[in-house]
Amino acid sequence: MKRRQVFSNILSGFLGQVITLLLGIILPRLFIMTFGSEINGLLSSVNQVYVYIGLLEAGVGTATLQALYKPIASQEKDSINSILSATKMYYYKTGFFYGLAVLLFAILYPIFVSNEIGFTTIFLVILFSGLGNVIIYFFHGKYKILLNADGRGYIVTNIATISTIITSILKIILIFKGFDVVAIQFSFFIVTLLQVVFFQVYINKRYQWLDLNVEPNFQAISQKNSVLIHQLSYLIFSNTDIIILTLFCDLRIVSIYTIYNLVFSSISNILASINGSIVYVLGQEYAKNLKNFMKYVNCYELYYTVLNFICYTMALIFAIPFLKLYTNGFNDPQYVDVILVILFVALNVLVASRTAMSNIINITGHFKETQNRAIFESVINLTVSLIGVHFFGIYGVLLGTIIALLYRTNDIILYSNHKILNRSAFHTYKIIIVNVALMILIYVGFQNMVLPFLLLDTYTELFASAALCAIIIGLIYIVINSLLDRDSFRFVLSLVVKNSEFNEM
Repeated sequence: MKRRQVFSNILSGFLGQVITLLLGIILPRLFIMTFGSEINGLLSSVNQVYVYIGLLEAGVGTATLQALYKPIASQEKDSINSILSATKMYYYKTGFFYGLAVLLFAILYPIFVSNEIGFTTIFLVILFSGLGNVIIYFFHGKYKILLNADGRGYIVTNIATISTIITSILKIILIFKGFDVVAIQFSFFIVTLLQVVFFQVYINKRYQWLDLNVEPNFQAISQKNSVLIHQLSYLIFSNTDIIILTLFCDLRIVSIYTIYNLVFSSISNILASINGSIVYVLGQEYAKNLKNFMKYVNCYELYYTVLNFICYTMALIFAIPFLKLYTNGFNDPQYVDVILVILFVALNVLVASRTAMSNIINITGHFKETQNRAIFESVINLTVSLIGVHFFGIYGVLLGTIIALLYRTNDIILYSNHKILNRSAFHTYKIIIVNVALMILIYVGFQNMVLPFLLLDTYTELFASAALCAIIIGLIYIVINSLLDRDSFRFVLSLVVKNSEFNEM
């Protein structure tokens, strides 16, 4: 494990998400302006359903990742082959059901969802949106897990980024050329198939010793069903909102939700790519050196949480100015809503507060022990959201997610600290309380003393002002948190200055 690998993961993940963010800003606006909010709502709801269909992979993916940390850290190639052999067989068995789910979804969606779009259009859009993913799932899902466990997630990210760029450019060209939404989704399908070629070439070159025909080690991924429950809970709180809004509201409301989700999911995706670039270090360190593992945990929890608070404080301050610019010219419902911004920030701050401890559960394999807690989170989310949507619409759905997160975030923090790390949860709660207080103070201060004097009438002015404020806000968070946790600060300093820890990897 080299420092260059960690840097490559972070850099490629960050750049990939920034590019995806910029293209993601352009495309929904083009779709709304060209086809209307209903088509944009359709595409958003379809994408969310495919996230659920992807649950077929969720359990075995995380279970395999956790099982691979130790043999990769000790370079046990036979063990790696046997684990991936078992994973391959699972993918082959479920690949058929994945394809069947795509076909059934394409047929049933236009029948049960109220809309003004024709059956054939919806059927083809859904089909072309899903078939490429089925092929990638069937042939290369297992290789993605190997690359991530081996610290080469940047390969997966780079291929995905290139595909996103090509797909987005094709979509923009086709929109301006007057093609319909079916042709646009077909271009996505073609580009998705090219990923199969890229993955196969790299795997054949980098892992010539790989042999997935050996005796499979099913015991290594035996927790896949427990992992699946955790993944289902995660997907419910992060994706159910659009499904419920699709069923109980019209697609225009879905479009409003997706515009806000565009802003916040872009931020969370950038943060997730950074998290994924680092967390494999924790996984391999846990398999090698528990003393160093605890140092990494403390440092990672502090500064990753701080990074999240910096980003969501910026979102709290600049989301409304951005949305005013972005939705200028829309003829559909009112897209600018301060309450929605606050609810989205609250939701994402709760997720950020539990991310570090949630990763501890994943790394140490405490899936079965915590699965009932994950189920209870899902029950809370679905129950409150289904009730809330009838009384408060989009606000009620978001409140359902937030209430479920309040329960599960505290549960994860207490369980990970007490049961796994054998320490008080005070360390985690101190980080959260300090940074929530900082967020409130910074928001109030900037709203009253800074924002009124900034030029925010164009994208250039907005992003220039945001960049300047990000430096100031980032320094405030980093300095105060470093002063309050000097041990973690010294550990980071040793990594940056001496590189001693990286050279040991």
